[in-house]
Amino acid sequence: MSAGLCLEMLLATVIAWVGVWGLVDEEVELVQSRNQRCCIYAALLVGEVSLAATHCSLTVCALL
Repeated sequence: MSAGLCLEMLLATVIAWVGVWGLVDEEVELVQSRNQRCCIYAALLVGEVSLAATHCSLTVCALL
C-alpha cells in the first residue's frame, strides 16, 4: 500500500466520521433532556461494544 493511498484512506475515513457524527449530533440535539441524550449515547456505545465482542475478527483498528 503506497503512502498516498494510505493518506487518502485516512482522509476519507475522517470525513466519513465527521459526516456520521454530524448527523447523529443533529438528531440527538432535538432531545431536550441532558439525561436522555446521555442515555442515547450510552446505548450507542453499549451496542457497538456488544457487536465488537461477538465478532472475533473485529479489532480496535477495524473499529477506528
